[in-house]
Amino acid sequence: MNVSAYSAPVVPNPQVPMTFGQILDRTFRLMRANLRLFLGMAAVPSGAIFAVFLPAMALMLIAVSPQLRGQTGPPEVFPAILAGVCFAIGYPVMLAVFALYLAAASYAATRTDLGSPVTFREAYGVGWRRFGRHLWLMILGALYAIVPVLASVLVIALGAILLYAAAGESFGSYAALMLIPLGVLLYIAAAVYSIVIALRFSLAYPVCVAEGLPAWASLKRSGQLTKGAKGRIFLLLLVVYALTYVASLVCIAIFFVVAALGAFAAMLAQVTQDSPAFFILIGLAVLGYLLIIMISCLLSYAAFTTALGVIYHDQRLRKDGPAGAPLAAGESA
Repeated sequence: MNVSAYSAPVVPNPQVPMTFGQILDRTFRLMRANLRLFLGMAAVPSGAIFAVFLPAMALMLIAVSPQLRGQTGPPEVFPAILAGVCFAIGYPVMLAVFALYLAAASYAATRTDLGSPVTFREAYGVGWRRFGRHLWLMILGALYAIVPVLASVLVIALGAILLYAAAGESFGSYAALMLIPLGVLLYIAAAVYSIVIALRFSLAYPVCVAEGLPAWASLKRSGQLTKGAKGRIFLLLLVVYALTYVASLVCIAIFFVVAALGAFAAMLAQVTQDSPAFFILIGLAVLGYLLIIMISCLLSYAAFTTALGVIYHDQRLRKDGPAGAPLAAGESA
């Protein structure tokens, strides 16, 4: 990472609160000036997704290979089990990788927003030195957001179980049927709650790396900075998401055009389903699709972390005033 290790110089963050459009413009300028650095940093979690889930998808392809050859019967059991094991191991690994990335990317975003250069190694060094703190911050935030949703899912599952167990009993069936719509309402309420919690804690990683606070204190500080601004932050992130989504759609459209041309060429070459060339083409299609996912992840991760770094400094100026301006780069590291 010798070429893309350094961020390009950018005009320091203006020490006045910015408008909605100014924040988006600031995010775009930072992304454009430091695109190679930010995409290089985002390649770590994206590459982890690729490395963790590619074997699982390959095993699933092996499991259904008899069906792809036109044979009848169930899929291969052993490859399917191994694929499930890969997925089960992959999710905790991804949680740890994302905790490291969010800390490093937040550090890079907050520093470049102040006009200070930062390197790939320096940013990930900051994330690694406090890795336990950053992982615990990830776990705490996930618990706050996910537990209510899981509780509502359990209510729905309980209603389904009771409905099955009380078949033929009018009172039991009625009680079970009441639990299911109640669970659905709880699920909707929990989903809304999770969005609010995600917005409340959206600045936790910039706070953690810029102010040197532990996990619990970072969550509380993020809640203070986002108080009264959750709607504004939601709209900002929604616009960022829309822009990255359009970019992803363009990439997917290109992929499908190339895939269609490849399928047409295979038909002209009379490639059969039981030939080695067929499986090579299927493997290339899966690989290409994973690459598209990786590119989409690169763009979205870089855009969101950059936007949150800009929003963090803006909210700190709004809440603390010029006297509480963002810390000098590396001051809390």
